[in-house]
Amino acid sequence: MKNLVTVIFIVLCCSLNFISAQTEAGKKPSPQWWLNSSLADTINQYLFHVEGQYSYTKMTGSIEGEVQSGAVSTAVRKSIFTNHIDYYIDKSDQEIKSLGMSLNTASQAFTEYLDVDITPLFYGQAGYIWERDNSLYIQNRNSLYAGVGLNHVINQQHYLKILLAAGRVNQDYTIPVDNINVVKGAHTVYYIRQQYKYVMGPVFSIMDEAYYLNYFDYANRYRLGVILNLYISVVQPVSLVLGYNYKFDKENELLGAIGANSTQTIGVNINF
Repeated sequence: MKNLVTVIFIVLCCSLNFISAQTEAGKKPSPQWWLNSSLADTINQYLFHVEGQYSYTKMTGSIEGEVQSGAVSTAVRKSIFTNHIDYYIDKSDQEIKSLGMSLNTASQAFTEYLDVDITPLFYGQAGYIWERDNSLYIQNRNSLYAGVGLNHVINQQHYLKILLAAGRVNQDYTIPVDNINVVKGAHTVYYIRQQYKYVMGPVFSIMDEAYYLNYFDYANRYRLGVILNLYISVVQPVSLVLGYNYKFDKENELLGAIGANSTQTIGVNINF
């Protein structure tokens, strides 16, 4: 986790070198431009955005341990093209006293995707996702996808973005699964993602993200997730984050584990 904190620090420091390039003479990008269509802006210059988030949870009592999670997100825009890169990592070390057992899990995800704005309302997107999760016995999960979506802003307060996509997913496991009824090899999937942000004022904002993925040839194999964050501005560019994260993976149940997982976190967000 020290490596993650170092990465976040370096990225945020480097981003300061780009702030001066975010405006051209007498013009400024629209608020939350990385969530907005480029065709709603009047600036035809490189725009850069970076943010990092870190949360820590300490548990005591019948279950002792700690949960740490971090994320770094960047966006680079030129004309109608916006390239996004996201990296997430979670690490949990817990001890269940009554059972005398330890539970250590870790997951990572890297995503890169390109938005191409077609109109102020519609856009196309193509992307790549890499994931690793030892609680699901996933060694590597690689996904390639492409789709179209809707991007709408109301009064510079409500940002809604929806994507419908299809792609190919291929995954391998940390354990032998030849005799286990789980998805093996490459398969075609469809994918739905929704992002919504409500900026209530200079202090409070809410961000909601949800996704759903299902296999074309395995109708009962699906994954879904919901993230809900409340941001409370402390001092620019730092915000306190109160978050809730829910995930469900049908493959988890097929591996004999619990399919649903939820966490509540308190963390810090730095946004440039």
